Amino acid sequence: MRNTNNLIRIFAAVVISLFALGFLSLVLTRPSLTAAAASSPQQVDILNGLADSNPTGPFQVIIPAEYQVNPPGSPEAVQVVVPTPEPSTKVYFTPQDENTNTTILNVYNTNGYTSTVYLKTYYINGSLTISTSIKVPPKNLLRIAGDTVSTISASWSKVILINFTTFSAYAELKVPLGVKVDGYIVGDGKGTYDPLTITNTLPLRFSTDPYTIFVPTLK
Repeated sequence: MRNTNNLIRIFAAVVISLFALGFLSLVLTRPSLTAAAASSPQQVDILNGLADSNPTGPFQVIIPAEYQVNPPGSPEAVQVVVPTPEPSTKVYFTPQDENTNTTILNVYNTNGYTSTVYLKTYYINGSLTISTSIKVPPKNLLRIAGDTVSTISASWSKVILINFTTFSAYAELKVPLGVKVDGYIVGDGKGTYDPLTITNTLPLRFSTDPYTIFVPTLK
């Protein structure tokens, strides 16, 4: 009887030891919440503050300081300055920004003074997606791209990045008098655009009537 009890105790001790070792192994090999998040593309974008053409993180708007209306450290950034309204026109278009294509805008200021272009994009339900303003120096051409631009072309050296993303169903440009805007959709394949090598483009259709962006006006 005593031998039987001893065997039972030994067996129980072995079972408890194996259970404890298994639990410890599970704890040591199980990824932490942070590690699991880092392995998820969605969480990587959020943690790193990145966003691609089909985003799960925040939108990207990168404007060089010389083209910002109130650049960091300027007196205007500290003191709120109400700009003098310029005669302007609102135009609308539908940006494309998938993983295989993006939207390019060319903005040229024919005026002899600095003008400001306002750009907004909207979700399909009409709520605001992106809202920014861009200062266009006199007699200057600015280029806006929805994806990163990589090229040796000097005229693209200070391209403005506006990541339209797939959530921007339509966009609004407030264009001052004397400022000209043109644009096109380009198939960039890998999310990087080189205007010297990629030629398959499709012109954008601009409209002054937001209700005719998707369906042309019939007369």
